[in-house]
Amino acid sequence: MVSPVIETRGLNLSLQGNPVLKDVDIVTRPAQICALIGENGAGKTSTIRCITGLYPPTGGVCTMFGEPSYNMSQKSRNRFGIVFDEGGLYGEMLAWENVLFFGRLRGMDKESIAERFSRLVQHFELKTSVKVGRYSKGMKQKLMIIRELLHEPELLILDEPFNGLDPDSKIFLRDKLSGICSEQGTSILISSHDLFDIEKIADQVIMIHQGRIVADQALQEITGISEHYIVTCRNPDTVAELLRTIEGITVAGHDGQSVTFAVKPELITQPLQVLLEHGIEVQEFFKEKSSLEDFYRTTKQAAAQN
Repeated sequence: MVSPVIETRGLNLSLQGNPVLKDVDIVTRPAQICALIGENGAGKTSTIRCITGLYPPTGGVCTMFGEPSYNMSQKSRNRFGIVFDEGGLYGEMLAWENVLFFGRLRGMDKESIAERFSRLVQHFELKTSVKVGRYSKGMKQKLMIIRELLHEPELLILDEPFNGLDPDSKIFLRDKLSGICSEQGTSILISSHDLFDIEKIADQVIMIHQGRIVADQALQEITGISEHYIVTCRNPDTVAELLRTIEGITVAGHDGQSVTFAVKPELITQPLQVLLEHGIEVQEFFKEKSSLEDFYRTTKQAAAQN
């Protein structure tokens, strides 16, 4: 069995006497994109700070690459890169000067820094002729990721990477992160409340609510759990009435273009057959896909009641 990249067991964290994380269990695997989701203040950033060794846990176990996070060796620290939302760039410097500074802090030689910087700048399409202080939010985000990929880490951790980005920058960043994971095998942990972008790239979704894990599932499971089907047609009122006559089918609703219904798996061929027999012109017939936003909403409501 493949060893976890990140693992926490019964992780607890209190800050100034206030409980922040409560019995957090997380396992992430190599070459996957894992997303931490939850509202502001849920504990996403605190979890990342524990994982990376910035906060000592109050209780429980927190490891990265099998090594305790808070007492991690420098060798293990060089196996990951991290980008926090607050930045950490020097605005009066050029991109190259920023990267050279941080690369040398990691013990890299100038030649290796220059070679990898050149390759990553092309990969991320970053302009390097102006000082970083004049960069847009998206350009700064690119440079911070370049800075953390410079030493070719096995794990990249991103805290709210989509914050403040325009749609084009979000699409660009999603594509690049997916490529880094699938082509280079880099594991990625993303903390974000941007559910639309997370749904496009994540393999695993972990939801935190008030310091506790309330969901941990593969994205495929989340977006494939709906048992509703949709038929689009010219006469949805007639179609809804016809479907109600079939035993085992429950019509959930209809509008001016389509009818949504639930059906037992063993009866799935019947609706289409009945509609065609009655001369109904069916434009589309497909299974409804649940969204990450739907999952988030229902999970949060259930967690609030417990």
